[in-house]
Amino acid sequence: MRKIQLECIVYRKRGNKIEFLLMKRVPEKGGFWQPPCGGMENGDKSLKDTAFRELSEEASISKKDILQIIKNVYYFEINKHYITGEPIPTIKEVVFGFEVKPDTKISINKNIDTEHEKFKWVSFNEAMKILKWNNNKEALKKLNCLVKKTEIKNEMRNMQEKD
Repeated sequence: MRKIQLECIVYRKRGNKIEFLLMKRVPEKGGFWQPPCGGMENGDKSLKDTAFRELSEEASISKKDILQIIKNVYYFEINKHYITGEPIPTIKEVVFGFEVKPDTKISINKNIDTEHEKFKWVSFNEAMKILKWNNNKEALKKLNCLVKKTEIKNEMRNMQEKD
């Protein structure tokens, strides 16, 4: 059983809006919306390697699509099976944020393990409505704040450069 896994909150900027990628799991795997996620595997040397593999497998996102990585956005522990609710050995989940190019093409059809039935880009408010797990919502809140703070800093820097 895995001891650590990674949640990858993917976002893009389109004009002055930020959109988040959510994926709907197939009914036999819970049928709920969530960001791409998965556990470290033998070939993964780091959480970053895990992220690149998971993003490629689950959404066909390549390294060249990624503009920015925000590491260690959030951390939580899971101690119940996500479908049965039965106790399980604790799994540590680390959350990273990934900004992708606005025109990044997403495909869920190349994953050999059929995990998701659909995906969509959503606003922060819509994501908060459709995410099932509170830990996913908390992670999204934290990432959204970090992204907005970065945008404000960049705007201020641009204004100072113009003076």
